[in-house]
Amino acid sequence: MKKTKEMKNIKAEGDHLLLEKIDYNEEQTTESGLIIKRSQLLDSTFCEAKIISMGTGLPIPNGDIPEVCYKEGDIVLYDARSRIGVHEDFDVIRREHVIAWVCNETD
Repeated sequence: MKKTKEMKNIKAEGDHLLLEKIDYNEEQTTESGLIIKRSQLLDSTFCEAKIISMGTGLPIPNGDIPEVCYKEGDIVLYDARSRIGVHEDFDVIRREHVIAWVCNETD
């Protein structure tokens, strides 16, 4: 997905994440020449997506805002049933619904 001018103007608030939808039906070729689709690799309950915007978070009872290990541009795995509404270009979830994130060895 290309960030259009309109997308650059949309910023997540609170504990929400805006996630770039990934084309699960796009064919990819492995190094050994095997052609696969992401839809063949993931359970249909979980989605993998790139964070395009994230809110600053919500304070916990003592007033602190918990830190997270991921940032804009990172890939996260989340429960597809936790999506808030549906948008053509992106999904919206809350931070609490991130199940895992893809970390680089430098992270």
